[in-house]
Amino acid sequence: MRLKIRVSMTVILCFLALLQANNAGAQFLQYTPPGGPAEKPESRKEALEREVERARYHLGPVRVAPWASLHDIAFIRSLLSDGQRPPSDVTATVGAGFRAYLRNGRKVTWTGQVLPEYVWWNQQSERRQLNGRYLLGFYGYFNRLTLEVRAGREQQQQVVTPEVPVPVSVRSEAGEILAELEVSKAIFAFAAASLTQQHNLVQDEPDPRTGELVLLDREERITRGGLRWRPSRRWSVALGAERSEVDFDRGALDRSNSGTSPVAEVSYLGRRLGFQVNAAARSLAARRGSDFVPYDKVTGKAAITLEPAGRLSGSLYASHDLVYSLFSSYAYLDDERVGVSAALGLGRRLQSRFFFERGTDTYTAFEAGTPRRQDDVTSYGASLKVTLTERLSLSLQGLRSEFVADTPGGDRSYTSVGTTINFGGL
Repeated sequence: MRLKIRVSMTVILCFLALLQANNAGAQFLQYTPPGGPAEKPESRKEALEREVERARYHLGPVRVAPWASLHDIAFIRSLLSDGQRPPSDVTATVGAGFRAYLRNGRKVTWTGQVLPEYVWWNQQSERRQLNGRYLLGFYGYFNRLTLEVRAGREQQQQVVTPEVPVPVSVRSEAGEILAELEVSKAIFAFAAASLTQQHNLVQDEPDPRTGELVLLDREERITRGGLRWRPSRRWSVALGAERSEVDFDRGALDRSNSGTSPVAEVSYLGRRLGFQVNAAARSLAARRGSDFVPYDKVTGKAAITLEPAGRLSGSLYASHDLVYSLFSSYAYLDDERVGVSAALGLGRRLQSRFFFERGTDTYTAFEAGTPRRQDDVTSYGASLKVTLTERLSLSLQGLRSEFVADTPGGDRSYTSVGTTINFGGL
């Protein structure tokens, strides 16, 4: 099974690496929760137009979209790698806030969002946390120049590593600038830069395994540039280079690294068929005398989406990412996955979605002679969304991930079943 998965990943990524994505944004390495991409990808410009159109409240020249949500009401059950089971618990997140949009003519839009949230746990009171998303943005779509600038703080609860499949609060402070200049009718030059600081808020966690997530706190600086060929609205092909620098906050398990990588991107968004790919030939080396083990592999994501006539749509997706390890003997792991998802509309207001994916987590040791480690990963889940009004929706969702290790005591699992009530459509 592992051989089949690895061959499938290699074929898909190599075939699609000649193609790829629909925006010039900087991207880097992190754990992505299971589930795959959305069935209907859209550009930032399209998403912004949709959001502004739905913001019907006016405060002078400013459009305002209020938001309120009672989400991630879930029963959480985890089994960690030492066989010990953290207490099964019930969690919920409640939030209320707004997004605001100010347009300077037809070409410039300023955005702001203030979306505070409170995370509640029934038994584990130490995990209760005030989170939220606070962002400012500038979007300029001029005759030959596109300029997007975003900055702010996002603090949300999520699973940050497959090694400890427990949701924790994570604070990310980031700034990003994207620019694209039309050189000719079909050729565009693009550049992007981002700075991100990630902090896992687990200092008060009583479980030492969860508390170790602070070892993943780091700062990432990414710059990217290149040329894009866009012969039509549906096609986009880009080639460029990316420079990355990562500095870890703590000396223990320091995996600070840097490198320059060629990148390729392609997207095709047809009426019924679409695909997206991004690939980077990573060449990373230790930085500041860290213990990072040199990394020379292709990473990326690929997805093919199909929307036949009717209310059924689906996608086949694959990914290969580097994820930093918490184990003292291993520098990182290669997270490889292949998955399939399907969405089915059941009437005008009812939407269901299912996914199933298989993969492997292959570890790279700091030193020769360390026992080999590889985990087989299976994840599956489903959701059901009921749109009650244009701004009010109710969702039910469930997720199960199973990790089967080839080392004794390495098996673990994660199960979440819950619901979300959302007002405002964000």
